[in-house]
Amino acid sequence: MRVLSFVVGLAILASWPQMAAAHPHVFIDNQLAVLFAADGKVAGFRTAWTFDDIFTEDLLNQFDADGDKQFSASESEQVKDGTLPNLAAFHYFTYIYENGKDLGEMAPTTFKADIVDGRARFQLTYKLPDAVDPRQSPVALSVYDQEYYVEVLLAEKNPVTIEGNAAGCAAEIADDQDHAYFGGFVVPQLVSVKCP
Repeated sequence: MRVLSFVVGLAILASWPQMAAAHPHVFIDNQLAVLFAADGKVAGFRTAWTFDDIFTEDLLNQFDADGDKQFSASESEQVKDGTLPNLAAFHYFTYIYENGKDLGEMAPTTFKADIVDGRARFQLTYKLPDAVDPRQSPVALSVYDQEYYVEVLLAEKNPVTIEGNAAGCAAEIADDQDHAYFGGFVVPQLVSVKCP
């Protein structure tokens, strides 16, 4: 029997609270891009999740129909259809804040699954309901799984990039103590947009 994918595992986790004490079963290296519009406002974010080898193999077993160890455009769509509805139940692991207030669940506007250096990657783009001027309203983002079935950490290489007309703004990474979870033992990473 195939190893269960994390979306199936998450569903099981929701049904069996005693499993919450288990360590993470899926590991994600996250790269984040802050997307600026031409007017210097933050228009959205893009996350790129690179999965561990075991979960990559599971995804390939489920969705790589032609067995070429890649995801074609049609296979990527199947990955999308098979994962995003389940991720929606978990806030897509993505929390976007304006002035410290959670903007609520936002479905990604684009999704792509591919294989990079032998590991599965999901690229998800989020568009803010209204572009935000970070000089007037602080903007920040965290990516984490409150159930701690999945561990999400910023990648060691190029964890955060800025795209578009940032006009001197930069990203700052810090521990997000206000949103510690798993009994307060796990502290997510918060990426904040800082402007001069």
